Amino acid sequence: MSRLLVVSDSHTYVPGLERIIDAYVEKYGIPDLCLHCGDGAQDLRRVEPKLRALNPNIVLRAVRGNCDWDGCADIPFERVVEAGGARIFMTHGHRYAVKSTIWVLDDIAKEENCTVALFGHTHVPFMQMTSVLMLNPGCAHMGQYLALELEDGRPNIHLETL
Repeated sequence: MSRLLVVSDSHTYVPGLERIIDAYVEKYGIPDLCLHCGDGAQDLRRVEPKLRALNPNIVLRAVRGNCDWDGCADIPFERVVEAGGARIFMTHGHRYAVKSTIWVLDDIAKEENCTVALFGHTHVPFMQMTSVLMLNPGCAHMGQYLALELEDGRPNIHLETL
């Protein structure tokens, strides 16, 4: 089983992200992966020491959002991550018009042979099964996050708000 902490839209509010980590650990244990879906992608680097103190082998991955510019040139706009028997497509969502439709993102995730798509941008927690499982953790700046457990590709999903 893989334990994932998924956040998005922290918008440089690192103390809030640290509180999310504490809440996740208290409720779900130590994560194996921490994924950031953009707009504060560098915040993941800022909390890396805290996460590595919990789990030196934690996998940290981020994608760049529409507000991620300074110091983010090395962070991709999308990526595929494998965990717990699932292929996960990660994006911020602004390039896929997620504020008006999820079908563009559904198509690209399917093309990438993914079973899960993670996105942010809307600041609204979201879960829907299309041809892939579409998940948005909401806005970390407002204390929202996703606790996702994956085992043999099967998800256990918890959308949380502090």
